[in-house]
Amino acid sequence: MGIAIRAATQDDHDAILALVPRLAATGTPALRDAKQVCAADLASVGEALRASDGRCACFIAEIDGGLAGFIHVRRVQDYYTQREIAHVSDVVVAPHAEGRGVGRALMTAAEAWAKAQGHPLIQLYVLPENAPARALYERSGYTPEWMKYIKPLD
Repeated sequence: MGIAIRAATQDDHDAILALVPRLAATGTPALRDAKQVCAADLASVGEALRASDGRCACFIAEIDGGLAGFIHVRRVQDYYTQREIAHVSDVVVAPHAEGRGVGRALMTAAEAWAKAQGHPLIQLYVLPENAPARALYERSGYTPEWMKYIKPLD
């Protein structure tokens, strides 16, 4: 059976949040605490699931009626144009669904949402070490724009 994509509902809340720790499991930035990263991811996705003002959206992928992954996309302001653009905040594929096209289907749903909102651009962040995700994004037409550097000041 194929992949079905739909908007997340309140009934999906617990199942989506159960997948969120996979974000940190794929790696965290070197100078960040993994527990803090996971807590921030849980808070961000939880907020998106509760939002009803249209500033963000969550979509889920289902295979055979079961959750196969989710994507969280939101509006942000582009630094250069000062226009609203779309930002993919989180995309997670369940372990049993890896390699089945779920990530691509979720990205397509996020792009369709962004176009429907009238956004001229969609962006995302990815860890340099996350080669599978980077490959997916590049196959989907995304190009790297910046590399972020940080320095602790303690």
